[in-house]
Amino acid sequence: MAPTLNLIKSVSDEIVYHPVSYKILFGATASLELQASFKIIKNANRVISDNDIKARAITAINQFFALENWDFGDTFYFTELSTYVVNQLAPDVSSFVIVPRQGGLGFGSLFEIKSASDQLFINGATVDDIEIISGITASVIKSIAGTTVATTASSQQNITSSTYGSN
Repeated sequence: MAPTLNLIKSVSDEIVYHPVSYKILFGATASLELQASFKIIKNANRVISDNDIKARAITAINQFFALENWDFGDTFYFTELSTYVVNQLAPDVSSFVIVPRQGGLGFGSLFEIKSASDQLFINGATVDDIEIISGITASVIKSIAGTTVATTASSQQNITSSTYGSN
């Protein structure tokens, strides 16, 4: 590709190539600390299959993570993804939450994820990573009672994690 571009660039132009890496989020192909499942509560007043909800949720997640929506070094906020997915699936769903798969991490741990200056986010989640639930309970979202809000950052993985609970 470089020789082709060099032939059509202007004499005063300079082409700079930067390597890119992708930060895979949520699915089995993501690093362990970024793997998660999504829990969805269906609207009880709507008749729709679980499989349809799961397929539409994955489509919405893939649209959210389309490459044109991200810049290098961006920060992912789960609240933005949740809002997007719920809006896309409205009125068929009433809630959409994320639960990390790694032991020791609980609800809120993946609410903010940073990428490096040479990274772009991509979705690794599949329909196998989505579960339709009837309600949100402490055990469903891996809430740990008695914990206080704590934030830690790992510069090596560019992840900010938080644990939420009650005192």
